[in-house]
Amino acid sequence: MNTTNTCFLAFCATVLAVSVSSTAQAADGPLQDELDNYWSVDRDLPVLEDKLYGKAGRFGVGLFVGMLSSEPFYWYIPVGGRVSYFFTDQLGVEVGGSFMDAPDVLANKTDMYNFLASDQGPGGFEASTDLDDRFLWRADATFVWNPLYGKLSFLNNKLGHFDFNLAVGAGVVSVERPSLDRSVATTEIAPELVLGTGVHFLFNSHWSVRADGRFYVYQGAESSSNEGDFLKQVALPTEFLLGVSYMF
Repeated sequence: MNTTNTCFLAFCATVLAVSVSSTAQAADGPLQDELDNYWSVDRDLPVLEDKLYGKAGRFGVGLFVGMLSSEPFYWYIPVGGRVSYFFTDQLGVEVGGSFMDAPDVLANKTDMYNFLASDQGPGGFEASTDLDDRFLWRADATFVWNPLYGKLSFLNNKLGHFDFNLAVGAGVVSVERPSLDRSVATTEIAPELVLGTGVHFLFNSHWSVRADGRFYVYQGAESSSNEGDFLKQVALPTEFLLGVSYMF
C-alpha cells in the first residue's frame, strides 16, 4: 500500500470518527430531547380550553319525544317542546310542556291492562275508575346548571362539544283520576317537583341534540290502601327524552 492510499484511509477514518462523535452528542442534546418528547406517550400536547359555542345571553327552542312507563297499566310517548334562556354558559332556565292524551298512539295499554279487560280477566273491569291516574299533559319550569363540558372530534375533522346538565324545578300534571271509591273519574291538575339530568351535544353555534331524563314527584290518586297517607300516595314517574334544540 503506497503512502497516498495510507493517508487517504487515515483521513476517512478521522472524518467518520468525528461524525460519530457529533451524532452521539446531538443525540444527547436538544434534538434527542425533542424526539423523545414527540414519541413519548407523555409528550405535551396543546389543549383547547375554551368552549366553541357560548350560551350566555342566548335563547333556545326545542322539540322532543320520549318514553314514560311508571305504572302497570299504561306506557306513554310524550311529545313536547321547550323554550330556554341562559344567563351564563353554566346557568339557565327552561319552560316546557308535553302532551300524551292520545289513546293507543301516545298513551298505550300494557299487557296487564289488556288482560284485565279481556275475557280471561276477572270481569267487571272499568279502566277509567279501576286504575290509577292516566296522564294527559304536563308543564314545568326548571333551573338548569351545566357543571361539566367536554369536546368531541369526528374523524379528526369535525370538532364539537357536549354539556352535562342538572335540572330542578316545579310544574303541574293533568291526570284522569278515579275517585276514592272508584265510582267516577275526573280530570284534575296536580303540582309536582321536577328533577332531571341530561347531555347536550352541540355540533355548531345553533343546533344541538340532547338526551334527558326527568323524574317527577307528585301526589297520586287515593285508594283504599293509601287513604290519608301522603307518603304512600307519592308517585315517582320517570321520563326519558330525546330532542333537538336551536339557539338564537
